[in-house]
Amino acid sequence: ARPPQPLHTRSRSPPRRHRPKTSSAVARQPGEGEVLRAGPTVSVVKVAGTSTDDRLGAVEMHLEAGWDGPPAHVHEHVNHLWYVLAGSVLLTIHGDQDLYTRGSCLFVPSGTPHAFGTADNSAAVLLQVDTPQSLDGYFRELVESFPPGVPVDPARIADIMRRHDTHPVT
Repeated sequence: ARPPQPLHTRSRSPPRRHRPKTSSAVARQPGEGEVLRAGPTVSVVKVAGTSTDDRLGAVEMHLEAGWDGPPAHVHEHVNHLWYVLAGSVLLTIHGDQDLYTRGSCLFVPSGTPHAFGTADNSAAVLLQVDTPQSLDGYFRELVESFPPGVPVDPARIADIMRRHDTHPVT
């Protein structure tokens, strides 16, 4: 039997993990995407999790001035990349709140307590990119559960949050 060769002289590439690819390229023009209206927000799904094998999602969130946003929460698995496209967004990370304006970019890793909303005098547009899984299903389920005129049920919202890796900070 031939002894193993040192790694630096081997000619073959290391084995790659095989992962079936069912996703394909996604391109959206301005104004394109699935529109989800929930209360004072309009979310436009630019890249749905179903397009990426749920490895990534991108949602353009249009937020009204003075919107308090969701309660402080944490994700066990989801990371956020936020980019402020217009207006000002109040972001709270680990209890510290700051105002971020157009052009600001933030990365919020999983396990980080956070919340967001808008200032009283400024509407905003925020691009949210989520990985390693998408949260567009969360937004979609909220819209389907609470169409206009249906009262918000906090217990139902808590259930939806849990199913989508969104856990309120107590």
